[in-house]
This record gives sequence, C-alpha cells and structure tokens, in this order.
Amino acid sequence: MKAVWDRVVSRYPSLRQFAQFCLVGGSGLVVDTIVYVALTELRGTDPRLATIPAFLVAVTWNFMLNRLWTFRQKSTGHLLPAYLRFVGVCGGGWLVRFLIISMLLQIPLMARGRMHYLANFAGILVATLFNFLGSKYFAFAPGKQVK
Repeated sequence: MKAVWDRVVSRYPSLRQFAQFCLVGGSGLVVDTIVYVALTELRGTDPRLATIPAFLVAVTWNFMLNRLWTFRQKSTGHLLPAYLRFVGVCGGGWLVRFLIISMLLQIPLMARGRMHYLANFAGILVATLFNFLGSKYFAFAPGKQVK
C-alpha cells in the first residue's frame, strides 16, 4: 500500500495535499462538532447560528495545522495576512455550509429531532472541496508568499 501511495503521490502531488487537507479538516471537524454540540445541546442555540462560533474555532485550528503541515512549502511569511486570506476562503465554505443546512432544514424530516447534525455534516462535506481549492490557489498560493 505504501509503495502504491508513494507512486501516486509522486505523480499527483495535489492528491497528497488534498489528503493532508482532509486529515487536518477531519481534526477540525472534531473541534467544530464539539463547539456545535455544546451550543445546540447545552445552550439551545439555533443550529444555523451555532455554525458561526464552531466555524471560527475550527478555522483557526485548521489554519495552524495547514500552515505547519499541508502547505508548509508554501507557508507565508506573515501570519495575519495568511490567516485572513484563509478565513476569507473558508468563510465562503461556511456560506456554502450555511445554505445547505438552511435548505435541508426546510425538509420536514430534517427539521425534526437531531437530524440537523446530518444537515450540518452534509454542508461541511460540500464546503471541503471549496475550501481546499481556495486554500491551495489563494490562501497559501505561491504568489502570496513573503520572502
């Protein structure tokens, strides 16, 4: 498996980056979910509104890990501008997530019980590809580096 993976990665370096991005995103999903569940279950926050603080905590987590690992060869010199670009890109992903959740919660079955978790997860899945492409070509793009 490792030999096959190494061969694929050497031919398609973007695949390696996407895999790393997804691993970082998976850890961010755990962070996001902890905040989301705490707000919806413990505080009774509307599921759509709970995505905002959950997003902000997770995007900061993901930025640091992506900067250190996924895009390290493209790591920017100044932390704040890179962070703001990443938050901007992922803010677009959050909007995709929010719209998907809002649409799914219009379906009577999805609006019952804890089905909002499934709607939230669906929104996160769709936003992942958006976030990867924006991160690769904008937030951590080679032209954005400070030498």
